[in-house]
Amino acid sequence: MTRPDDPSAPCAPSAPAEPSDHTLQRLWQSQSTPATEFALDDLRRAAGRFQRRILWRNATEYLACAVIALVFVFYMVQFPSPLMRTGSALVIAGTLIVAWQLHRRASGQPAPTDRGAQSWLDYQRAQWARQRDALRSVATWYIGPLVPGVIVFRWGVETELGPGAPFARGLTANLVIAAVLVAVVLFNRYAAHQLQQRIDRLDQEAR
Repeated sequence: MTRPDDPSAPCAPSAPAEPSDHTLQRLWQSQSTPATEFALDDLRRAAGRFQRRILWRNATEYLACAVIALVFVFYMVQFPSPLMRTGSALVIAGTLIVAWQLHRRASGQPAPTDRGAQSWLDYQRAQWARQRDALRSVATWYIGPLVPGVIVFRWGVETELGPGAPFARGLTANLVIAAVLVAVVLFNRYAAHQLQQRIDRLDQEAR
């Protein structure tokens, strides 16, 4: 469900920042002097681009949650065996939890009302930190809620379906599913590390 190709992403990482880090660092270093309108415009544009990426990423994740829920509603009707029905219900519940947690942990925050450069730099740093924290913890709030349902559903697939069922079975299939979930966690942690590096560079330049 995740495609971090942006360090802003869980869920979907690509480079989150323009102007470049060096531009933001120079602006941070000059925070003690009056910022020009040009510098403020740069900061606003950088923050706006980052927030649009977050908005589109989250919209994609919400759509994915809706599709997953509908698919498992179909499975509940199509495969009425007890384990598969229970597993489907748990996956649907887990998907709703994921959507709620995505909004709670990784939605964009309102832009500052203060017109100063310092406020916009603090805001941008806080947004990077918020996304970093969300990405670091995807194992608990993004993957974790789905695991019980996946386990029960796969148990039903292995024990309650006949040979012609449209699901891969056996150890290899289950290991592939587990590997995908682990890869999602590792990918998001790598994206969080990228964001932390950006934050560290800003902090070092501010000293």
